[in-house]
Amino acid sequence: MNTVLADNTTMKRPPLIVELVGPAGAGKTTLAQALSQHSKRIRTDTAPYYRKIEDIPFYARNTLGLMPIFFHLYRNMNGRWLTREEIAWMAILNGWHQVLRQQLSMKGTVVILDQGPVFMLAWLYGFGPERLKSQCAKQWWGSMYKEWANTLDMVIWLDTSDATLVERIRARDVRHGVKQKSDPDAFEFLARWRLADAQVLSALTAEAGGPQVIRFDTAQNSPDEIVNKVLAVFGFTDCQGKIVG
Repeated sequence: MNTVLADNTTMKRPPLIVELVGPAGAGKTTLAQALSQHSKRIRTDTAPYYRKIEDIPFYARNTLGLMPIFFHLYRNMNGRWLTREEIAWMAILNGWHQVLRQQLSMKGTVVILDQGPVFMLAWLYGFGPERLKSQCAKQWWGSMYKEWANTLDMVIWLDTSDATLVERIRARDVRHGVKQKSDPDAFEFLARWRLADAQVLSALTAEAGGPQVIRFDTAQNSPDEIVNKVLAVFGFTDCQGKIVG
């Protein structure tokens, strides 16, 4: 059954796979933690990690599947080679959707992804090597957009003003490259990130069955307001706004 929202759009009922996206400082981790605390049917998930022994088979299998594209990218001498982290992200993008689909068997469950496929695709598109923009990579991008459009049910896009984001990043005890940048350089980085997010989301939503995108300004909406609105979209509140699961 689908839920009809106030704007007459429809949202699939759980189980759902949802990614939180947006620039650093937008409030993604805070929202993920708040949502998971509100209902036992909402859980967070992270991608396989290449330094964990139990995830080595996943990386071996999915890196091997990337060998043809790596061969063509290597022959293209335009710019730098992929970093180890970028190779890991490509392997994750290549196979994580299958893992998530297999795990999402419990009826009514919502899986929240922070730094999920949209994050990885946006980084590779906006900050990855020029080789990834070559003609030989076009087929890989197309297949990734198709697979993840069929996997993600919803994307919650968080953002606010550059000044607010930079202030939050500098105030928190988490390492980030923006901390050491001047305001103009930090604003340029954030603009570049938004552009990459927009490009990836445009490609995903252009696919048949692509994810629904919901946007929030985290300076204009309080954390509680965002949580309540998202829970309502998930179908976890009744007509009086009380949590039902």
